Amino acid sequence: MASTSQMNLCDTNKIYLIGYMSNQIVGSKLPSNKQVLCVLFYNMRVVNLNVHDSASLVYNEIEIFWQKTRIPIKKKCHSVKKIQSIYNEWRKLQKHATRKSLSDTRNEEDFVNKLDDLFDIAHSDALNLIKIEVDKQFLLAQREKGRSGCMLGVDKFNEKCEINQQNKNLNIIQRKRKAYDEMEVLDHVVNSEMLYSSSNSSSECDETEELIEKPNLPQIRGKKNILTDKLAAAFDRCKISDRDAVHILMATAESFGLDTSELIINKTSINNFRKRFRENRMKKISNNFNLSTLGPCTIHWDGKLLPSLSGHQLVERLPIIVSNNNIEQLLDVPEISSGSGQSQAAAVYAALEKWSLTDKVKSLCCDTTASNTGRLKGACILLEQMLGRDILYLSCRHHIYEIILKSVFEVKFNTSSGPDVPIFNKFQKCWQNINKTNYLSGIEDTVILEKLKTKKDDILKFSFEQLQKYQPRDDYKELLELVIIFFGETPLNGIYFKIPGPIHHARWMAKAIYCLKIFLFRGQFELSIKELNNIRSLCIFITSLYIKQWFSAPNAALAPNLDLQFIKNIIDYEPIDKDISKVVLKKISGHLWYLVSETAAMAFFDDDLCEDTKIKMVNSLNNREEDPCTNKRIVVGVNEIYDFKNKNIDDFISTESKKLFERYDIETDFLNINPLSWKDNSQYIRGKIIVNNLKVINDLAERGVKLIEEYNNILTKDEAQKQYLLQIVTEYRRCFPNCNKSTLCQEF
Repeated sequence: MASTSQMNLCDTNKIYLIGYMSNQIVGSKLPSNKQVLCVLFYNMRVVNLNVHDSASLVYNEIEIFWQKTRIPIKKKCHSVKKIQSIYNEWRKLQKHATRKSLSDTRNEEDFVNKLDDLFDIAHSDALNLIKIEVDKQFLLAQREKGRSGCMLGVDKFNEKCEINQQNKNLNIIQRKRKAYDEMEVLDHVVNSEMLYSSSNSSSECDETEELIEKPNLPQIRGKKNILTDKLAAAFDRCKISDRDAVHILMATAESFGLDTSELIINKTSINNFRKRFRENRMKKISNNFNLSTLGPCTIHWDGKLLPSLSGHQLVERLPIIVSNNNIEQLLDVPEISSGSGQSQAAAVYAALEKWSLTDKVKSLCCDTTASNTGRLKGACILLEQMLGRDILYLSCRHHIYEIILKSVFEVKFNTSSGPDVPIFNKFQKCWQNINKTNYLSGIEDTVILEKLKTKKDDILKFSFEQLQKYQPRDDYKELLELVIIFFGETPLNGIYFKIPGPIHHARWMAKAIYCLKIFLFRGQFELSIKELNNIRSLCIFITSLYIKQWFSAPNAALAPNLDLQFIKNIIDYEPIDKDISKVVLKKISGHLWYLVSETAAMAFFDDDLCEDTKIKMVNSLNNREEDPCTNKRIVVGVNEIYDFKNKNIDDFISTESKKLFERYDIETDFLNINPLSWKDNSQYIRGKIIVNNLKVINDLAERGVKLIEEYNNILTKDEAQKQYLLQIVTEYRRCFPNCNKSTLCQEF
């Protein structure tokens, strides 16, 4: 044991705790855990396959041995998972190989002691399914320590018995078939005679009427397959089950005048085709993912509690997406044991290893929950440890401002223990009785006019500009249109009010939309004086400060200065609403992710900054020393945040800011020339493209959550097929973003 533990971890010819690799499994016994791992490492280190594909190849070898014994075995997906589980157990031990504590030594001994045990993939009910007693005893013997017994030559006696039984079954089938054919012929003759006799005895029948019907012959099996890859993908995209696909294909074939008897249209054939297609397409997607042209990547993830595939319990699903420039690739949506930082980090790292992306990741984008950004056990810090290097944190800016709006709303309306907001629920019920043409704009209110008259034109200009841009969600567009109506103007598409939607606490956008709608219809919706004042305060905050922050959030270059200006605006907001100012400053002081030295350097590519400011930033970059800081955000007290009133963006730049340029290989010679000339400099242009392509919002992961919510409990209960299905739907949506005929004519 001691010699095994002291094995040179850098020796490529030996595997820690296991020994030498092997290119195949040999022997006359069922494979052991050690044999499985030896071949697995050969596939990974020599053939250069990832863990999943290596495990799949190992299973193919194991299956040959088990088939020889005629012992029922588990499905491939479950066996592959078991191989990966043993590998993960070894990986955990290997990480702690240098530790010599009593528990670590005991864990190593336990692992080594079970290496020669049977790698058991027998069916859970195998002992009841096996009919031959010798096979049953052999399985029990193999499960014992030492795996007593072995597979020798062919059992002639049992082979003869099986052949006799097969011949017997074949004879029974042939006799039944012969009897069936004779009955068909007899029925045909009898029916023909009866029809002929009837035609002679009836003088009133039309002579041209066809009296003799065709016999009811057995149905001819179709041989022509009409399913294509694109059609199978469309079925998945549209959530068409195999049964529904049969109905659609039959009706479609008949509408085109095809002979359906010649076509392969049945539930089993369709199901088999779709399974093969998904697996093959997944391989194609993986092969087409070109790592050589892929630049620095950002990894995104977000968790969601959903019913398991069996439907018996709730499990955590974690969509994992990688982004680089305009490339967005769904990596995996694994089921994890819990929503803890450790479980999430392990799942993300496994996905990166599977896609060979561990060396490409430069930044992380996720929500700012404790499970993600915790100082000791957060997924981000654990993932950094697994990758063995420092990673840039790009905390989701939308999530930060969701937290801020939530806190503002709770200042004005105490949250209930239930999932709904009472005043919104009341407004939703009254909606059908409201005259939609009889609304009162917000600017008609004297209080709002007094506080927003100087900002009205700027807010309207910003809102109209944002409506000209693509908005990924309908509620984004609705919010902008409501702001325009609030200030007494008309949106480009006219004035139209949508029915109030979901009102759950977690839907931040609903809070802003509901507040604006309630205030627009304050003349028809009964409100107390306190409720009216609170809604008015929320509308002032949303329109004057919040809108610009939210819709500008995706721009990475603007992020540092936007956050700084937002803090200053909130400090100045105290005379308007002291309660809102106080609670927002408290929340934002805990989310200063984009004002640390490295992320603040993104402001070099902010075109809204003036020449003097950028000159000061360059001076700070070269001269202001700062101790290397392990923290990924600035942590200040509530009282200290007021000092930001007198700070400028150059106060957050230091020599540590150079890390951003080094991380993304951005040349810095342009910093030596006048900032007015930067826009024509190739280095600056390249750097600006890189920074602006950084994803600083986690909408990708949110779309992944929406995807698994839609397809979690439909079309398949198999985990491997579920992962293939999600990839197919994602690729189909990317290829065909709309239902225009010109779009759908393209190849898939």
